[in-house]
Amino acid sequence: MSGLVFPPAAQRPRSAIILIVEDDADFGKFLEEVINSETPYQAALADNGSCALEKAKRLRPCLLLLDYKLPDINGLEVFDRLQEMEETRGTPAIMMSADLPYEELQQRGIHPLRKPMDIRRVIRVITHALATSEEQQLARTQQQPQPSQQQPRQQLVRAQF
Repeated sequence: MSGLVFPPAAQRPRSAIILIVEDDADFGKFLEEVINSETPYQAALADNGSCALEKAKRLRPCLLLLDYKLPDINGLEVFDRLQEMEETRGTPAIMMSADLPYEELQQRGIHPLRKPMDIRRVIRVITHALATSEEQQLARTQQQPQPSQQQPRQQLVRAQF
């Protein structure tokens, strides 16, 4: 797929792994192959929520691609549990299903991807989710005052007393 633009995070993500959580083995393998061949990322596959929790903790993926309807726990619960874990807190996510709870996804900042889907759309949503996450991280970093910026102000206050 030539002509696609990947966010700067693609060159330096905290990890280059996208964790796919999909209980349909054929569809999961298909997504894994597409990600491995069409993006600069490597895909890892989990076929249920419990397996995803274990793999995510170990792999620390840069993105979660979650099926909403899983056999053990649903994709929203997987996401919520991963946000509680230090190793995976803040990991951006995409939720896939034919029937998505859009309001709950929006509240959590999860990107929706409605099934059935075309592969170009999958790549676009992955790119968008990673770019959005990177922009949010940069904005948070820029909002934090630097220690060197705080120090002169403190010295000035001390000098006035």
